[in-house]
Amino acid sequence: MKSINEKLILTLPYPLALSLAEETFSTNDDLKIAAREGAKDFTLRIADRQLAGKGRNNRSFYSENGLYMSLLLPAREETFSLITPMAAAAVANAVRSLTKEDARIKWVNDVYVGGKKICGILSESVMVQGTRRVVLGIGVNLNTPEEAFPEEIRSIAGSVKADRSELAAAVVDAFLSRFLSSDPGAVKQEYRELSFLTGKEVVVQKENDRREATVLGLTEDLALSVRYADGTEEDLIAGDVSLRLSGKAR
Repeated sequence: MKSINEKLILTLPYPLALSLAEETFSTNDDLKIAAREGAKDFTLRIADRQLAGKGRNNRSFYSENGLYMSLLLPAREETFSLITPMAAAAVANAVRSLTKEDARIKWVNDVYVGGKKICGILSESVMVQGTRRVVLGIGVNLNTPEEAFPEEIRSIAGSVKADRSELAAAVVDAFLSRFLSSDPGAVKQEYRELSFLTGKEVVVQKENDRREATVLGLTEDLALSVRYADGTEEDLIAGDVSLRLSGKAR
């Protein structure tokens, strides 16, 4: 088990319950099971390694040598739709604070440093006795040299240098302070300020359709406004967006 400073996390001013694992298939799946078995809100699961880490649309997520954690949350109506943006802002700010790197958000759930993805976020609902709860999963690449990443993601995957326990505590603190303050307007504004896609050339993929577009910005509700090559515009509330660089998307 990699060293985790439990005191650093458990002395945060929140009712956290900490669960640690050396290896698991998925910290999100662990907490969905735990929720059905009676786990309390604000249970935090941290693993050294995930065998089946996942991102959006059931994609695999590289889960070696980083920080992999999930947090069980109540599904509050006023913040439910903002949990992922809130988490992205929290990670970006925690990374900025600890590493001084210019961490930025790529719509909708990724955090980038130096043009490479260092963090993925996945929030999932779980129904427990008719009540909806949320499992928030966060994976951050830590202290990983470029050559350690699988070849197929080496050009897009990045890493940050930070102490694992300090980053875990900083992310949890940053997220829960936002989650419990219940200030949607402040969250949206912060997310827009940290986003870096405005003005970028991207490829938008929805099901089997891929179209090149220019990002115009984010709407008040954090939809991504794009203009396609034919001049039409759209506010995306879902879909995949890849950066288009040198004729390639990433």
